[in-house]
Amino acid sequence: MPNKTIYVKDTDLPLLEQAQEQLGDSVSSIFAEFLRDRVAKLTPEENRIIELINQITTTREALKRQPDLPGFIESEHAEAQSYAEKALKSFRAGKIQKTKALFWAANAYHDRAQRDAKEVKDLNDKIAGMLGRDGKRAGQRK
Repeated sequence: MPNKTIYVKDTDLPLLEQAQEQLGDSVSSIFAEFLRDRVAKLTPEENRIIELINQITTTREALKRQPDLPGFIESEHAEAQSYAEKALKSFRAGKIQKTKALFWAANAYHDRAQRDAKEVKDLNDKIAGMLGRDGKRAGQRK
């Protein structure tokens, strides 16, 4: 079974030791139980925001492998992710109106970034076709 290292602040160590003494479980099982409880208590709204953050993160990772895309597309995704993370923080603070605005902004930037990425890809393909490259980069001519 793989191991993961969890760093505990010195100030939290007494609490961790107390929990282990009183609950009689390993730190690993205490932590796993806490995570199970926390995940089970996520609201549908919280899940939607987290799913958006995960989707944006996955898209940004994929874009890093596409060097022919201009930098502004990464910036749009970064802006979308920033708004989504602020929305999650706002939601957890109970600021629902602010959360709605931030979530809307995150979705708007994400949609715009996806649309712009598609348009750039289509434009690159058209240019490559006009140059007789059939979507291949300049170094990969027929």
